[in-house]
This record gives sequence, C-alpha cells and structure tokens, in this order.
Amino acid sequence: TKLLHGGVRYLEKAVYELDMGQFQLVKEALHERRTVLALAPHLSRELAIIVPIYKWWQVPYFWAGLKVYELLARFIEGSIFGTVRSSHYMNARETVNQFPCIARVMHGGALCGAVVYYDGQFDDAGLNLAVVLTAATRGAAVANHTEVNGLVKGEDGRIAGARLRDVESGEQFE
Repeated sequence: TKLLHGGVRYLEKAVYELDMGQFQLVKEALHERRTVLALAPHLSRELAIIVPIYKWWQVPYFWAGLKVYELLARFIEGSIFGTVRSSHYMNARETVNQFPCIARVMHGGALCGAVVYYDGQFDDAGLNLAVVLTAATRGAAVANHTEVNGLVKGEDGRIAGARLRDVESGEQFE
C-alpha cells in the first residue's frame, strides 16, 4: 500500500522558505488524496499517523503545524468537515496506552505526548488494475511487460499511438 499524503514536510518547507513550488505540491497532493478517497473507497482508507514528541516546546509547534495542514486540506477540499479526521494531541500516558512499544525516552528527552494526524492510504496495485480494466472495457488496448520504443504520429502531426516491444518475447507492435 502507498500513502495518499498532502505533504506535511512540503508545507513546512513552503512556509520556512516562502517556496510557492512546495506549496503547489501540497495543494496537488491534497487534491489527489481527496479524489482517490472519494472515487475509490474500496481501494483507499484513512490512516492515523503518530508523531511522538520528546521536547515540551515541540508540542505547540507540531500541533499548530498539523492544524494549519488540516485547515489547508479542508480549504482545498471545499469542505469544513474534510475527508479525514482531525488531528489531536495525546499526553504521554495516553500515548503509551495506545502505543505500548513507543520509546519513553529518546535523545535524552522524556516522552511528552504525541500528535496524531490523518492522511490516506491506498492499494496501488488494486488502483492500477482498476484503471487498466476500466480502460480495456472502454476500448483501449492494454498490455503488460512492454516498453515504449517510439511514438506514432498521425497525418496531422499529433501523437496517435506508440511503438511497443514485449520485453518477455521481444515481439514489437503498435
């Protein structure tokens, strides 16, 4: 399975470096997350992600950052409710109860708690198969274990097809 994440780290970089390219990546990823969760609920799901915190000053930092991420996602998704649950803070006791294997001390700092946020996860093989089967039922030619060797242009100069080679048999076709 693969993550359908909006790019929390991209958002952090966009803010700190005032990088609109990183911000655009976050917007595109959040739009993709919404689309896949909505169109393929049988192949995708919400996923809880825990961020353990070992320094007290990181609690408001991570909590606020994830709330900005969440608000941005809701704005992009066009819904105040969002497509995934809201992030939340858990104190150290709640964190250990929910995640008993979590380190109670790391880099000399005691566990202060954790922030839990939600993104998406999807079955990448299942989604690829669904796209291929849908294309085939709509008349597309589909093939496996092939590589593209060139493009075929029509009389108008536009791409009209591709030259392919079956990598297992060596057979070439268009």
